[in-house]
Amino acid sequence: MKNKIITGAVIFCLLITLLVVFVACDNPGGLGSQSGSDKYGREFGSICDIDEEETGIYEIDYEIDDTSAMGKTMIGNYCYNKVKLAVSADGMTLTFYCKNNAFSNVKLDSKAGKSIEESDMYGYTFEINREALNNKLAMTGYVSMMKKDVAFSIKVDLSNAKLIG
Repeated sequence: MKNKIITGAVIFCLLITLLVVFVACDNPGGLGSQSGSDKYGREFGSICDIDEEETGIYEIDYEIDDTSAMGKTMIGNYCYNKVKLAVSADGMTLTFYCKNNAFSNVKLDSKAGKSIEESDMYGYTFEINREALNNKLAMTGYVSMMKKDVAFSIKVDLSNAKLIG
């Protein structure tokens, strides 16, 4: 009887540990969001307008355009549905994320992005200016299954940026 209680307690502890690990690994906040507030008192996860809130790291939705319906579906399947925008006194960097190497070599206005890897996503970082963010951003990416580059554009929604860092 004593062995059954000990075995049950060990199994219970293992299940609780797995639950804690699962919850810790699941990031519903998106691209590396933090909890608490930044040095300006803004809550992480709050929605900001980039015109008003300058410094920070933001997660921003985008719309895919200038491609076929199949292209939109493919990009939606292979790429994360948000971009990360880092804003500092030195300038802005935009990071476009792909879920795997099936979509790679992303370029913005024909300029190759700096390749980075975060968690299970592959990103391409670009230096960008504020004025460019008001327009559609012309992009290309290599689709390995098709063995060719595909062209598309994205339009970010700066009025609906989520502060993540």
